Amino acid sequence: MRLHIEVTADRRFGTNSYLVEDASTHDAVVIDSNLEPDSMVELARQRGVNVRAILLTHTDLDHIAGLHELREAFGSIPIAVHEAEREVVEEGRPLRREFGPIATKVDNVTRLTEGEPYRAGSLEFEVLHTPGHSPGGVTLKIDGYLFTGDALFAGSIGRSDFANSDARALIDGIRAKLLSQPDEAIVYSGHGPATTVGRERKMNPFL
Repeated sequence: MRLHIEVTADRRFGTNSYLVEDASTHDAVVIDSNLEPDSMVELARQRGVNVRAILLTHTDLDHIAGLHELREAFGSIPIAVHEAEREVVEEGRPLRREFGPIATKVDNVTRLTEGEPYRAGSLEFEVLHTPGHSPGGVTLKIDGYLFTGDALFAGSIGRSDFANSDARALIDGIRAKLLSQPDEAIVYSGHGPATTVGRERKMNPFL
């Protein structure tokens, strides 16, 4: 499989949204939906892709804010999320008690489950449950690429000071499931630039 990956980032939070395309079939998925979904819609149209699903690394507001706009553009495609955070997008319940209720509420919600490959057209992702920043945080792996959401960043890790965060689980998950990947595996995070597993293993001061 020959993958083509592009990223858009919103200006408010610098939240990354990724378009992952099988360049041979033009099947694609969107990973996370930031506050400026129009940029992703335009990118997908420029690439001429068939967006098969929206995959969520977790459900903080800045990662789900554009779901309705993406659905309007791409149709009623599945929105995939870990079971621990399904009610956030299916029932509109807030992920964080520190923040108020959210308006996002969508149908056709499917599961991201560790140990079960997630298929969207010709794309197939391995799901790694990497909680700690949030209960249902996942990393999505395809070929040598890891989409880590807000678990692991270039030179940092996700916040764990929310009521439903768990600092120990975050560190344990990163070490067991992410740092065990090959050095050359590319890490695409929820914020900031790309990095590699090898670089973070050697240089990340939090690990």
